[in-house]
Amino acid sequence: MEDVIGIILAGGAGERLRPLTSARAKPAVPFGGKYRIIDFVINNFINSGLRNVKILVQNLSQPLINHVNKLWPSVPVYNFYVQAIPAQKRVSEEWYKSTADAVFQNLNIFEDNLQYKRAAIFSGDHIFKMDVSQLDQFHQGKCADFTISTMVIGAKDAGLFGILEIDEQNRVIGFEEKPKHPKEIPGKPGFCLTSMGNYIANISTLTGILREDAKTEGSMHDFGKDVIPFMLGKGLRLFAYDFAENKVPGEDQIYWQDVGTIRSYWEANMDLVSINPDLNLYNDLWPLRTTPDFTPPAKCVFRQSQMDNSIMSGGCIITQAELSNSVLSQRVRVERGAQVFESVIFANVKIGEGACREFMICPVL
Repeated sequence: MEDVIGIILAGGAGERLRPLTSARAKPAVPFGGKYRIIDFVINNFINSGLRNVKILVQNLSQPLINHVNKLWPSVPVYNFYVQAIPAQKRVSEEWYKSTADAVFQNLNIFEDNLQYKRAAIFSGDHIFKMDVSQLDQFHQGKCADFTISTMVIGAKDAGLFGILEIDEQNRVIGFEEKPKHPKEIPGKPGFCLTSMGNYIANISTLTGILREDAKTEGSMHDFGKDVIPFMLGKGLRLFAYDFAENKVPGEDQIYWQDVGTIRSYWEANMDLVSINPDLNLYNDLWPLRTTPDFTPPAKCVFRQSQMDNSIMSGGCIITQAELSNSVLSQRVRVERGAQVFESVIFANVKIGEGACREFMICPVL
């Protein structure tokens, strides 16, 4: 992976997650008590062997920049960089129009780092585990220009995603963004092959394509809507990588969740407090690092009425309360007699004496 540079697209506003995104970009939204959404893709890159990662930010970016700077200080002497790059208005007076435009407006990253031959371009707002080196090996083995990480989904949900057609060698022969009538996988009625929004691209090819797309009238400058169909039309070698084949050390199943709505976000957090969660936070072979918070240990004061299947982060104090199937971030206070069921509580929230709430997401705005 020494000749691969990581690009994380982290500029989305996350409108469907409001009010959780009222004061922060979606990738900066807390998850699982002590993490932020973006921690998962960064750790995937670092654990996979990438040592130069650029995070392209835009909307309400300061909380995200602060988080990245505290966790990942760049160390030039070891050629290690994890850097958040705000939108610069470098090539126009407009902010990023879409995903491809965000990369186009930062082509200087490639020009300033000529030692890199390929770019791993990933979304910064999904919860997943992936060994990116396996995707890169597939890409090189196929002599591909552009490789798309894919997964199988039900046809009923396919209208929300980019849908691919592939041949027997996994070469992409068709692509449609959010189709009304998605094409199903041959031999698998009721299922479609979707793009995960994660790509490996040859930098020399990608640079030329993005320059052409930038000059194309009517383009929305989006990878799914414009750039991928454009590359197919030019006859470039596009391939689909099957995410189900990715093997993360210490994991016996794949995991990917788009936490783009309040419901999906809540469900993903509730999975963490189940007896056997789908997402393993405790795998030492694939560590999940996040910003150290230097909080004291969590503690419970007096006998609790009920406490089961919950996550409590550092600095939490639970005082003779009921806590069940809930995720508490740092420095949460739950006072005497309060009841907290199936809830996600952000940092520094105080739940007062006798309060009774369930099915709740309680943020600090």
